[in-house]
Amino acid sequence: MSWLTWEATKLFAKKAWIWSKHHWKILALVAWTIVIWFVSRKNARAMLKVLETTRQSYEDEISALNETHEEEVEKITLAMEDYQRVISDLDKNYKEQTGKLTFEKREKIQELMDLHYHDKEAFSDAVEKEFGFKYVE
Repeated sequence: MSWLTWEATKLFAKKAWIWSKHHWKILALVAWTIVIWFVSRKNARAMLKVLETTRQSYEDEISALNETHEEEVEKITLAMEDYQRVISDLDKNYKEQTGKLTFEKREKIQELMDLHYHDKEAFSDAVEKEFGFKYVE
């Protein structure tokens, strides 16, 4: 009986060898998986700690980026408010100055009309000299 068991074992070994030669990639993959499992089993906690540290670093960076963005938006808003205030003041001052200039020009034209009431050509020359345009009737 022992001889039959030995022959069966030899036959199984030969069949296993032939199967292994044809399917060596599967065996290599299984062996690689087992090696990686043994190696990484020891470092799993360290890997999880690194992963957690990386995630925390990412969240801190995103938080800092959001704060910086909010500060920039606030600065832009304040700058726009200052700009609108300055433009409003300039517009108001311009309208006041334009009104004064118009009033002053009207007074000057009235003076020229009073001086040259009878001489239209002298009035036209005075207006051209004073304001830079020629008066035409």
